[in-house]
Amino acid sequence: MPILARSLFVGGLAAATYSLSPALLLTAGCAKSPDAAAGGQSVGMQATAGATSSSGSGGSAAKSGSPAAGASATAGRSATAGATSSAAGASTAGTAAGAAPAAGASGTASGTSGARSASTAGTPANAGMPAPMGGPQMCNGKPLPPRALGADPPFDVGPKAAGLPEYWPTDDWRMETPDKLGFDAAKLTAAAEFSTSHSNTQAMFIVRHGYVALEKYSGGFSATQQHESYSMAKSFSSGLVGIATAEGKIKSIDDKICASYPMQWDCSDTTDPRSRITISHAMNLMTGLRWSEDWRSTATGANDAYNLNLLDAVLAREAVEEPGMRKRYSTGDPSLLSGVLQGATGMTALAYAKAKIFDVIGIPGVRWNADTKGRTTTYAGLQATAREYAKYGYLYLQRGLWDGKQVIPSEYIDLTTQAKDRCEGWNQYLWHINLPVRLGPQDAKCDGIFCTPTDYVNLPHDGYFAEGVNGQFVFIIPSADLVIVRLAADDAGSEFWDEYARGFLLAIMDSLR
Repeated sequence: MPILARSLFVGGLAAATYSLSPALLLTAGCAKSPDAAAGGQSVGMQATAGATSSSGSGGSAAKSGSPAAGASATAGRSATAGATSSAAGASTAGTAAGAAPAAGASGTASGTSGARSASTAGTPANAGMPAPMGGPQMCNGKPLPPRALGADPPFDVGPKAAGLPEYWPTDDWRMETPDKLGFDAAKLTAAAEFSTSHSNTQAMFIVRHGYVALEKYSGGFSATQQHESYSMAKSFSSGLVGIATAEGKIKSIDDKICASYPMQWDCSDTTDPRSRITISHAMNLMTGLRWSEDWRSTATGANDAYNLNLLDAVLAREAVEEPGMRKRYSTGDPSLLSGVLQGATGMTALAYAKAKIFDVIGIPGVRWNADTKGRTTTYAGLQATAREYAKYGYLYLQRGLWDGKQVIPSEYIDLTTQAKDRCEGWNQYLWHINLPVRLGPQDAKCDGIFCTPTDYVNLPHDGYFAEGVNGQFVFIIPSADLVIVRLAADDAGSEFWDEYARGFLLAIMDSLR
């Protein structure tokens, strides 16, 4: 089977090779939703603003999504009031940078069309309405909606691209009015207020062109409180693998994981499929290990993600099929990265993250749980404030660059966050990718957690996100120069989290001028 490989040099280090097998793009019989579950009751949202981030309370990977109550954010520019937004309805104005052709509506491909205005002052140099870039305009007999046909990254992002004063938010974020950042202020406020019958937003932090357009907290949650990541931690682990590979500590993402666990798995035993599981298989949820994990509200049976010593449980699992044959959602697969990173770097994943990412981008207070053997839980259990999560998102928006330092290789970020097939890709390398497909409505008869969507959502295909159960999101949309953090205590049910993400992002895109 052919392999697509990319090699690069980072900071004078030995060339690192990142390879992507076409098998990793399979979607049949897949799963998609995150890790440990809990419910949450609905609470009204109160607008606050400003404030720097610091420590707060956080829970373990298996705890409820509701953090402890805390004080509201300190004073600053507060968001204006707005009505609750709906996922449906025509777009009247607002193309994001490089995001949409001249005509197109919010919603799925079958939505109502509406005229769009040209971009205004404050939009980056790549603003406009690009022609489709060689990708298919039809998927599974259905037309892709306008925003799904935009150009591929890279895009000009950050303050300079928008003609704003340049800075890096290492010490703190700067705020700017929504109008100067290319938003319709009333529509942006309405988008932030978007809700469903199952949603309970606790924090909202929206960054465009490197400046904060909106910051809101509710239900006693505050700017200084750290929130449990749940499965968003997996996307942090993805970045660490990229760094370790660039530094030569990991030779290749095609390295066999058995070498990191010689006491549990025998690399010389060719009769055991586990001897052939690679780092890439674990990052693409294709190890072939026996696993059951379903986060839909209708799910029955055991959920294997509930285990305080998850890594040991995964190492004891037998293979039920050859690695790379099928994708199934498994919190267990990325747990294997803990030993891989620790063995390769000589540091726990948390210590390595602190040295290579957290201290560099100004989030030294981020916490990350360990299991009873001191191994970082690379699948969940990270705690950070909304502002801290946004800095990691901004690092990815900048393709791994931070204040002149290439923290994560740009080619690795492109490889791991961008779909090779606009009709199929939805999850790879521990990121949720390809928004029109990933957030497309699912047939009620789907017998997996992810099937080919019944329609395609009118969102930019280059967008991607980290997700945790109960509605935790870090959204990154390079073509719109956007990073959005949304923290919550939504009701349990992956279909509910998708419903919120779909409606919310459509409202955000429609708020752009």
